[in-house]
Amino acid sequence: MDRIRSLLAEARATNQRRTLILSGSMDWTAKCARALDERAAGLEAAWIADRPIVPQVLPMRSATSLLGRDLELLVFDAHSGFDPDGFGAATGAVRGGGLLVLITPPLDHWPQIPDPQAERIAVWPHAAESVGGRFLARLVRTLREEDGVFRIDQSDGPAIRGDGRRIGTDPLSGPTEGPRGPAGSQPTTPDQAGAVEAVLKTARGRARRPLVMTAHRGRGKSAALGIAAGRLLRDGETRILLTAPRRASVDSVFVHLESVSRDAGRPELGERLRFLSPDAILDERPEADLLLVDEAAGIPTPLLEALLAHYGRIVFSTTVHGYEGTGRGFEIRFRATLDRLTPDWRAIQLNTPIRWAPDDPLERLTLRALLLDAAPAPDAELISASPSNCHFERLDRDTLASDEATLGELFGLLVLAHYQTRPMDLRMLLDGPNVRVLVLRHHGRIAATLLAAEEGGFEDPALREDVFMGRRRPRGHLLPQTLSAHAGLMEAPRYRYLRVIRIAVHPAATRRGLGRMLLRMLHRQAASDGFDLVGSSFGATLDLLRFWNHCGHATLQFGTSRNAASGEHAAVVAEAASGSGDRLIRRAQERLAARLPVLLAGPLRRLDPRLAAALIRTLERPPPEGFEFPPDTREELSGFVSGHRTLEVSLPPLNQLAGRALPSALQRGLVTTEEAALLAAVCLQLRAPQELTRILGASGRNQILIQLRQAAGRLMETAP
Repeated sequence: MDRIRSLLAEARATNQRRTLILSGSMDWTAKCARALDERAAGLEAAWIADRPIVPQVLPMRSATSLLGRDLELLVFDAHSGFDPDGFGAATGAVRGGGLLVLITPPLDHWPQIPDPQAERIAVWPHAAESVGGRFLARLVRTLREEDGVFRIDQSDGPAIRGDGRRIGTDPLSGPTEGPRGPAGSQPTTPDQAGAVEAVLKTARGRARRPLVMTAHRGRGKSAALGIAAGRLLRDGETRILLTAPRRASVDSVFVHLESVSRDAGRPELGERLRFLSPDAILDERPEADLLLVDEAAGIPTPLLEALLAHYGRIVFSTTVHGYEGTGRGFEIRFRATLDRLTPDWRAIQLNTPIRWAPDDPLERLTLRALLLDAAPAPDAELISASPSNCHFERLDRDTLASDEATLGELFGLLVLAHYQTRPMDLRMLLDGPNVRVLVLRHHGRIAATLLAAEEGGFEDPALREDVFMGRRRPRGHLLPQTLSAHAGLMEAPRYRYLRVIRIAVHPAATRRGLGRMLLRMLHRQAASDGFDLVGSSFGATLDLLRFWNHCGHATLQFGTSRNAASGEHAAVVAEAASGSGDRLIRRAQERLAARLPVLLAGPLRRLDPRLAAALIRTLERPPPEGFEFPPDTREELSGFVSGHRTLEVSLPPLNQLAGRALPSALQRGLVTTEEAALLAAVCLQLRAPQELTRILGASGRNQILIQLRQAAGRLMETAP
C-alpha cells in the first residue's frame, strides 16, 4: 500500500481528494481489495459492491445512503455494475484528504462487458446484454483524461497517472492511518458564516420572508443549518422542524447541532430538533417557529408549496447539482411560486468549498463523468428561436456520446426542465435500448428536446392476461401496462406506443410552439414506423393537462392516489397514430368517463376542483340517446336553482345533472371553468361549501350557494 499511503498523504497535504483505479479481472481486483482492507484500519471507510470482496461490504443499492457521511476512503466496485446515481452520492461523502478507489474491469474492454446495473434500463424483452456501452465508453475516456486520477492495471503492474506517467512499483504495502477532525460549531468560511446569519435572520425577522439557500455539494449548507439551529435552540425555546427527502440526508445537520450543544454544555439541545418527512408534516401540521427544508429539490413542488403556505418562517436549502434532485431547475420553477405567495423571499448562494479545497480533482471528475455541471445553451443564442427557423433532427446516439457540446446542452436542458433528472437518466439517454432522442436546433444550438420510449407490442395473449390481472409487470412498458391493469383494457399491451419520457423547451424559447412541433414530428415517425399511439404519463397539473389537450392528446386514465415522485395524480394521455389506436382511445375515454363520477366521490374526493373540471372537459360523453330527466327531477333542480330547495336534499339530482351535462357544457363553453370547478366539487366530489371558500376564493357558504345555483341553472339549459 505504499502507493495508497502516498496518495493519501498527497491528498491530505492539499485537502483535496484523489482517485485510484484498480482495473483488472474479478479475481485480481478482489485480491487487491482484500489487501487494501487489511491495511485500512483507522480510516473512516465504506465499501460498495455486490460481491463479498470484504466482510463489511455494502450492496450497490445502499450507495445513496452514504449521503451525509464523512469518509476518508471509499471503495466502489464497478465489477458489480456502475450505478451513476450511487456513484455520485457515494463520492460526495469523501472529504478533503480522502481517496476514492474505483475497481473496474480492464478499461479497454469495460464498455463491451455486460453490466449488472444495466438491468435498470433494460426494458422487456431485452436483457442487460442489449443495453449499449456508450455511457461506459464515455466514462472510460473521462477517467483516462482527468488529472488527479491514477491507475493500477493488472496487465501493467505499476500505477499510472491520468497523464500516462508511472507512479510506483509496489502499490499494496504499508499502513494508511490518518487523523479525523471533529465537526465544528463555528462557520468555516465567510460564505457559511453569511448563511448562518441569514438563517438566524429568517427565524427572528418578519414572517413570510422565506430564505432559499443553494450551493454545490461540499459547501457546508447542511452544516450551516445545524449551526444556526443549535444557536437558536441555545438562546431560547424556539420550535424548529427539519425535513428532507430522506432522514440520512440531514445527518450533517444533527452532527453540527450536537457540536454547538457540546460547546454550550447543553447536550439536550439535539433532542429538540424534530425531523419529520414532508408528507408527515403536512399530515400532522405540528406547530413550529421555523421550518428547515434540506435538499428541497428532491421534494415534489406541490408539497413545498403546501409547506410554504402553512409555515410563516421557512428556509429552503438545496444542492445545485445533486443526487436528491436538481437544484437549478428547482430554483427556476419554484421562483414563480415564491413570487406569488411570498414576494419578499431572499436568496443566498454558497460558493467556497468547505469539505475539500478548491479545484478538487474528484469533484471535477464527478461533474464531468455524470454531466452534473451540464448547462443549456445561453439565452441569447435562442432568443429568436421559433418553429419556422428551427431544424428538426433525430440524434444518432453513437455520435451523441462523443459530441460533448451537444450532449452537455441536451442534458443541461433536461436538468433545467425536470427537477428529478438524475445521473442514471444520462445513462438511459445514451444506452436505453428503446429510446429515441429528438431535438430542435436553432443555428446549431439545442432549443428543445424530446425523449421517447418504444413500448407495447405484446403478442402473447397469456402475457396480456397476466398484465391485466397484475401477475406480471414486464419492465419498461408504462403506458400499455397502466391502460391494462388500471384502466381495465386487457388488449392495450397488444398495441405499439411511443411514450414521451421527457419534453423540454429552452426557457428563452418557451410558448412559441416548439414543444408542439416536436410532438408533431414524433407523431409522423409513429405513423410511418407502424406504431398505434403516441402518449405520455405525468403528474397531472392544470397547465400540463391543458398543454397535452391542446396538442390533441386525449386523457385515457387518471390515477386515484398521488405519485410519490411528483406529489400529483398520474395522468395518461395519448393521440392515435393508426385506426386501431383511435379505437383504443375511444374505448379508454368511454370507460374513464363512466367511472369518473364514482372516483370523484371516492378516492378523488380531495382532488383540486379546478383540476377535476379540467379532467372532465377532456371527456365529452353525450347523454344516452333518448334520455331525458324525469319531470319530478327537473322540478327538484328548478327548486334548487330558484332558492326554494336546500343543497342537501338536492344533491342526488345535482349529481345526475353534473355527471351527464357538465362535460358537454364545458366543451361548448356554456359554463366557465370557475363554475365547472364549483359544480365538480359540490355535485360530484360531494364537498361541503364551507370547505371550498379557501380553495375557490369565495367569501363564505352563502356566496358559494349563490354561484352554485346560477351555474346549475345554466347547466339545466343544456340538459334534455
